[in-house]
Amino acid sequence: MKNAKEIHALITAIYCINRTNGNEDKDITGLCRYIFLHCTNGNPNMLDILCVGQTKETILPYLMKILEEKTNYKKYMEDKKV
Repeated sequence: MKNAKEIHALITAIYCINRTNGNEDKDITGLCRYIFLHCTNGNPNMLDILCVGQTKETILPYLMKILEEKTNYKKYMEDKKV
């Protein structure tokens, strides 16, 4: 895997966006929970607590900060705009 170190931040963002959306997709939730528990040693239960009462709009700035610090996602999106 080319950038395995980015996986935890990326799956965190996907999981949180899915959990804050009024139409949570149970398949995405299940897949993300599996990745946390079996691939990253993460704990999705803490994310569940953080997502309670949040909307995508309120949590996205925090997720973008994580993605900017832990991944190349922002640069990818900037390059893609060119």
